[in-house]
Amino acid sequence: MYTPPAFRVDDPDWIHAFVEANDFGTLVTASPFMVSHLPFHLLPPADGRPARLLCHLARANPQWRAFEGTGAEALAVFRGPHAYVSPAWYRATPAVPTWNYDAVTARGHATLVEDTEAIAVQMRALAFRYEPDPGFDMDAQPAKYMDGMFKALVGVSIEVAEWTGKRKQSQNRPVADRIAVASALEARGEHAAAAALKDANGL
Repeated sequence: MYTPPAFRVDDPDWIHAFVEANDFGTLVTASPFMVSHLPFHLLPPADGRPARLLCHLARANPQWRAFEGTGAEALAVFRGPHAYVSPAWYRATPAVPTWNYDAVTARGHATLVEDTEAIAVQMRALAFRYEPDPGFDMDAQPAKYMDGMFKALVGVSIEVAEWTGKRKQSQNRPVADRIAVASALEARGEHAAAAALKDANGL
């Protein structure tokens, strides 16, 4: 991901929090050249081991074959708030339209997880995060049904070698322009994008 210095974020705490808050990401592989849109589960670094990203694919999805054998390089992409920015909002001129956004990419070596209990652990974590209380109880489902579901899935584990964080939030504009853009976004009802701009610029 092209990341000019003004927009680059290297803080691992911010990157990890961003991924957890925007965990429906995109898995990209080169062979086969494919993308899949998936929920990811982040396991932070621990005991000298780098962070890992866990996800799962339908076995009918041929992308999982990229990781057969010893595995392969993969890219996971996460995107947060984004918004069109009109040059009419700026105080300084001349200027052209642009787009503000937050994004993170994770590059690493991905391997398959075909153990059904490991996949079940991942799915329990996903349900625990998103289900209302009380909600879906995976362990209350018929065992035969769940066994069939697990056999239809393939887990993927990405050991992250490189994170790239980017906050393109008008940092290259004068402070007055940043304030003006935030106000315009608020007026347009794009509150998440305005909040991201303010946060990135300490406004």
